[in-house]
Amino acid sequence: MQLICDLQGNGGIFSKQVVGRFYMPSWTNSQPLRFSSSWSHLLQETVAFRRLVLTITLAIFILCVLSVSVPTDRPETGTYIRDTQRDGYGLLTIHNNWTMDTVAVLTDQNVKPLLVVYLRTKESIDITGIKDGDYGLYFTIGDQWDGKAGRFSNVYGYYRYNTPLLFVTDDTGNKIEYSIFELDLYEAGASNFLPDQFQFPDISS
Repeated sequence: MQLICDLQGNGGIFSKQVVGRFYMPSWTNSQPLRFSSSWSHLLQETVAFRRLVLTITLAIFILCVLSVSVPTDRPETGTYIRDTQRDGYGLLTIHNNWTMDTVAVLTDQNVKPLLVVYLRTKESIDITGIKDGDYGLYFTIGDQWDGKAGRFSNVYGYYRYNTPLLFVTDDTGNKIEYSIFELDLYEAGASNFLPDQFQFPDISS
């Protein structure tokens, strides 16, 4: 699968970076006993107790299996994993046409993550209030997001946009002009993702 990004109004290139057996004891006695009823009662209690222990053990085993097999929560589109004060005018719209979820990361020029947002496959998001400045833009794609580790449990790729996104606001008094970027992530037969070495932002908590 090849991936493409198209940034409308600002051309550029992206870079890709047990089960055990339980045996019951056999009860044998060659001599008749006057207290056979008492032994029978004791045997019944022993069997009942072992059944209870077996049931509890089986229940704990099932709960452990379920806790391991349940996948990590899948955040909703627009879930901000990390956010910054957004009191500017800039707007960044991202359309995720990939067949996988992605996490978009907006950074400063020192690759410090400022804003991290989750975006499900085939959904879009508007990031508003971006202040003026130069920003780096990165993506990671995969499934089973681990918020504490700041990564997908299954990572399929890391990407970055080569050209910084420059947000500028021009207040002339009569009107305010500001930067708007619209980004389409989609799969195609040709790709403008090229191999490169880069540092992906550390977004672990």
